Amino acid sequence: MHVDIASVSSKGQFTIHRKFRDLLGVSTGSKLIVISDGQNLLLKPIKQAEVKSFRKLIDEAEKLAQKAKT
Repeated sequence: MHVDIASVSSKGQFTIHRKFRDLLGVSTGSKLIVISDGQNLLLKPIKQAEVKSFRKLIDEAEKLAQKAKT
């Protein structure tokens, strides 16, 4: 397991340290899916071809969440 500490800027940004970028093959322009359970964040690199599929999945999940509120 690889562990490090990151700081959040005033704009809500943080840097993924080089050792993690190298480990995961993340570079400028890479896309990551961000998942939260309310306490934790999971960042997962996704390939460009997967971006549209994840966007559709997120859109559908948001629609279901809105329906559940009504």
